[in-house]
Amino acid sequence: MSVTESLKDAATYAALRTKLAWLTHQVHAHAETVTRLSTEVDETAEQMQDASETMKALAVDAATTAEFADAALTMTGAKEAAGAYTAAADSAAAAADDAKTTVVTDHGGIADAVEASPVDMAEAAFYTQQ
Repeated sequence: MSVTESLKDAATYAALRTKLAWLTHQVHAHAETVTRLSTEVDETAEQMQDASETMKALAVDAATTAEFADAALTMTGAKEAAGAYTAAADSAAAAADDAKTTVVTDHGGIADAVEASPVDMAEAAFYTQQ
């Protein structure tokens, strides 16, 4: 579900805040997953490199040692890509936080006034300017 589809049915400020809070939570959860996976890729790359160096020290044949070294190099490349992806996920999480703050800052006073009002609001059409 896209963000646009997710927000289509947020017809009220309260619904919009609820949806935005949920979306912000999802972005943060995915950013945490990306960070965790990046760490695991980094650790695996180091282990592959260590294995390659250990095999070399134990005089394991060059072809096998080279395969482990190549795997370590590939994992290092994946680690670097994961680092960039982590930075993008962190940026997305910050943007989601900013969007949430903007909604509350720009519209929170209106919601508070409506809730504090002694009378119910009219239908939205009443408030449109002709």
